[in-house]
Amino acid sequence: MCTISFVPKLRGFYLAMNRDEKFTRSTALPPAIVDLADRRAIFPREREGGTWIAANDAGVCLALINWHRIERPRVRSIASRGQVVKALAAKSSDEEIAAGLAALPLRRLRPFRLIAIIPSQQRVTEWRWDRDRLIAHKHAWERRYWFSSGLDEPKAEHERGRTCRAAQSQKSEGRLDWLRRLHRSHSPERGPFSICMHRPDAATVSYTEVAVSKRRATMRYKFGPCCSNKAMATKTISLGD
Repeated sequence: MCTISFVPKLRGFYLAMNRDEKFTRSTALPPAIVDLADRRAIFPREREGGTWIAANDAGVCLALINWHRIERPRVRSIASRGQVVKALAAKSSDEEIAAGLAALPLRRLRPFRLIAIIPSQQRVTEWRWDRDRLIAHKHAWERRYWFSSGLDEPKAEHERGRTCRAAQSQKSEGRLDWLRRLHRSHSPERGPFSICMHRPDAATVSYTEVAVSKRRATMRYKFGPCCSNKAMATKTISLGD
């Protein structure tokens, strides 16, 4: 259960993600800067070590969203999808990401969609794993949204998509303050299908925002629902070669 928004800029991009989880899920740790084998990256972490979003010093951003509408038999020996982004956080091209995905135990992972934003190539690639095949979809360098819901994914896509389309007519459209308001939205009503999601057993538990420019990548993170007044933690790295 999540919402991801991608907004390209003249030099760089914004990416925002609401993470929606059940209240029984353990609280995640805020973003930290991590030195990997070849690169430096920023990402929040689950207590078990995995993550759902990362940005590195090549300007590459990765975000993973569950794919609930794909029904497949349950896996006996399940692995966490949180390992996917963490394993790929140092990659800087589609080719490297594809090779990294091929090395993962995909057959033990439930369906997911992995979004990779590569500003050096102005490329947006979405990998879809349905438990049978891993397929890469290339998207144009233009605004795009992704939605998931364990309750009713088609309805969530419809309602949240309508909210996003309506927001594009606003004067502040495309700015960072506009993006934050969009992810705080309770349209059409505060509940399971609003972008800032609220259910009796689950809610938006964090908001992560990535801003990549020509020189740096900044990740801002708010614990709790987007509609809260909590401050955002900020981490920034300079971009390398």
